[in-house]
Amino acid sequence: MKKAKRGKWRVLVRLHMRYKAGRMISVGVLRYAATHPYIEVHIDGGGRRDEIGELGAWVPDGLISDTYTALSKRSDSVRAAVLFHSSGPIANLAGRQCIRMRGDNAVAGRMAAIHFLRHNLRHFGYVGALQDYDWSLARGAAFAEEVVKAGFAAPSVFRVDKKSDLAQAKEALLRWLLALPKPCGIFAANDWRAMAVLGTCREAGIDVPEVAQVIGVDNEEYICEQTVPTLTSIEPDFEGGGYEAMRILDAMLSGRRVASEPQTYGMRGIVERLSALDFKGTARIVNLALDFIRLHGASGATAADVVKAAGCSSSLLERYFRKTVGRTIVQELQRVRLEKACDLLRHSETPIGEIGPLCGYEDETYFKIIFRRAYGKSMRDYRRDARQ
Repeated sequence: MKKAKRGKWRVLVRLHMRYKAGRMISVGVLRYAATHPYIEVHIDGGGRRDEIGELGAWVPDGLISDTYTALSKRSDSVRAAVLFHSSGPIANLAGRQCIRMRGDNAVAGRMAAIHFLRHNLRHFGYVGALQDYDWSLARGAAFAEEVVKAGFAAPSVFRVDKKSDLAQAKEALLRWLLALPKPCGIFAANDWRAMAVLGTCREAGIDVPEVAQVIGVDNEEYICEQTVPTLTSIEPDFEGGGYEAMRILDAMLSGRRVASEPQTYGMRGIVERLSALDFKGTARIVNLALDFIRLHGASGATAADVVKAAGCSSSLLERYFRKTVGRTIVQELQRVRLEKACDLLRHSETPIGEIGPLCGYEDETYFKIIFRRAYGKSMRDYRRDARQ
């Protein structure tokens, strides 16, 4: 394979930026390119457009993509490609060297099973993707294999009838969840499916995590941090996958021999949140309160809001909270708000007069008194000292 006359490899990255996978794979690609100056990268986050008009005369030598619709008229210049998560025929890339790359789905399935088994659960369920994608089937199979190896019955599997509409699919999931023996561990193919499980559990009156623990995959923070309760998720090494994809593409464009079999990137670990924590009784109530304060404390939430989120009486929560945390609910709210204020002072140019409202304090004078009492200096002095 001859080297491009222009002296640079031009690489087009076509990934769906609405997903964390696309964003973090791009980070890995750029990290590799930053230390290899002969590589020129253009990132197209638009998704599934066949034409990329804004590139003008710029034509790529290599492609990193997560779609089957490669390049249409521009595909003639592409000499090698790395495709993420894809299977089946690859449009417009016939005759080009092409490597597939995917996450280690077997590891994800085993990680979920081991997590549940360590919590002494004996019943299990798997909620696959809306379609029978190979990655979803692989995660479910590995999850079942690990559970059976531990001596328990294979997980019950929920699949959506392709002919059903949204309401019918939701009703089917509700019936399936109610029929599962409890307590149980439910592994979902990704965070989107796990979010559906959590929402349906709430409607069905199935307490999470006391009766059912739930784990997703991808660690999409904007999903995981907003579900009720917050979602435990397995985080793939997307960035490492992007770096490796660029390394492989570089090798192919340079004419070096590359194995044709699919390549895999690993899983970074489980990010634990409330949906799969082994909390019972007092600890559960306090952690529900702490989780709510962490997410909403600096947005003006009150002690009454915290009590409502914990689902118990104010006197009971206050007593448990003092015993477990060593502070009152109001003190914890204040601590979280002041931490955010300090972060804004250290790392932003936000005017001091605007910091109070951003941290849940509408009364600027009261906020300044609280801050000076906590740190022994004004906010202006704190910012100056922190930056020195």
